[in-house]
Amino acid sequence: MTFRLSSISPGVAVPAMVGILLCALAVGPASAQTLDFREPGKAPPSWLQFAKLLQYRFEEWVGSDDPIAARFRVYLKAHAGTSDGPPSTLTVRAWVNPDGTVGRVAFAAFADAGATEDLRTVLTRGNVGEAPPPEMLQPINLRFSLNRKK
Repeated sequence: MTFRLSSISPGVAVPAMVGILLCALAVGPASAQTLDFREPGKAPPSWLQFAKLLQYRFEEWVGSDDPIAARFRVYLKAHAGTSDGPPSTLTVRAWVNPDGTVGRVAFAAFADAGATEDLRTVLTRGNVGEAPPPEMLQPINLRFSLNRKK
């Protein structure tokens, strides 16, 4: 099984990608929260480049020899196509700290709580290798395809 980016959601004209949505929720009471976002064509190139770097790191980390990543891949392979298995695509929202560490990720939980925690652990314990660009809106939304490797 592979963890491959299927899109950076919605609308960037990049081959094999549907696009990117960079957004952030305003801090405040739930009733006062507003969604701020940039249309892909209006996002600075540095934001798009950083999102691609983050996508690459996530794929690299899930595909690594790390025991937790390996256990997650075993789950994907064993449960693919079953009613309690993983979806064919997964949207991951990521918040990256100024030092390049992934501070938090959010995605729809799997039926297997262990697999959910394994993926969360794999995606949040690495360093992207650089800081997000100044004033980049977060979270960064990435859509991945959970496909069997041929």
